Amino acid sequence: MSDSLRRQHGLEFFLRSPRQADANRAGVHAHVLDGVAHINLRGDAEDVDFLNAVQNNLGQPLPIAPNTVSNGQHHVYWLGPDEWLIVSAENNAAALAAGLLDALKNQHVSINDISGGQVTVQLEGDKVRDVLSKGCPIDLHSDVFRPGDCAQSGLAKAVVLIGCFDGPNRFELIVRRSFADYLARWLQQAARDSGIEFR
Repeated sequence: MSDSLRRQHGLEFFLRSPRQADANRAGVHAHVLDGVAHINLRGDAEDVDFLNAVQNNLGQPLPIAPNTVSNGQHHVYWLGPDEWLIVSAENNAAALAAGLLDALKNQHVSINDISGGQVTVQLEGDKVRDVLSKGCPIDLHSDVFRPGDCAQSGLAKAVVLIGCFDGPNRFELIVRRSFADYLARWLQQAARDSGIEFR
């Protein structure tokens, strides 16, 4: 996918919309993250050499506990026993993928840049958990879904990857680009009582 197409995330309409809630009164603030890359990594989590090689390249460990995120220079999501999603700066993606390929060249791994097919939306605010709970079947209570946790789940009629970061009410949603417009419209509707600001 060309760089010009990749820069279009499909949510430009929402960023220009005059119908947004006043930022000071919005219970949810949605920030569409530009300039991020998504790299899918598959390998053997029981292989110490694999784990060490990846950690040396990323500068942080792979999360090996189910449904957790490693938060450092990159956001690294656990997707399964042998699969992770690395979210990093787009201008670093090629070098990062090449470095991983070189470090893991003698191992049975898969490394794919899937940036063109996904959009990342950061959500924060006092009402985020309430809004997400309207369409998500997992328990998002702050005692259950805490910073450092992630899950793949349905949200309304979209499939998303949800990660919780830093404070108790900061989330990232990763969704297929083809569902990004639908998800933004659903968020607007679900947050109609609390208000939502896209930026």
